[in-house]
Amino acid sequence: MVEIRLVGAADGHVLEALYAECFDQPLATDTRESLLASPGMWASIAWDDETAAGAAIGFVIARSIAGEAEIVSIGVRPGGRRRGVGAALLADALCRAVALAAEAVFLEVAEDNPGAIALYRSAAFATVGRRPDYYRRKSKAPVAALIMRHTVKKSDS
Repeated sequence: MVEIRLVGAADGHVLEALYAECFDQPLATDTRESLLASPGMWASIAWDDETAAGAAIGFVIARSIAGEAEIVSIGVRPGGRRRGVGAALLADALCRAVALAAEAVFLEVAEDNPGAIALYRSAAFATVGRRPDYYRRKSKAPVAALIMRHTVKKSDS
């Protein structure tokens, strides 16, 4: 079972550690602090309450301003994938966006990430654009980003 909670003041290091496990580029402390201090920003962490220590296994960073929301980043530790954690984080972000009066939610995803793309499509996200060479892998190889949009429905709340 997973419990999703908003990031608190003491959770910054946990968010940074999760980010480092999920992505090629780390999340620097000053970047995290700046992001979360921005208007409309929030972050949540998924905690695995089936482990003795209640380990953090995933996160989402998002914002909602002026009727639109953006999922800035979402990640699940490699050992926690394919267990519904990403879907739970995505659903939580959509609910929070609806509560903040968003009418649409946007995100960008690397086009070489079929698992994430399938997750977003299953949540009714549609591809609305593409950014060539948007990401860089550790190997320095460029990867395009797909821009995806979800039109908020009453069932998202």
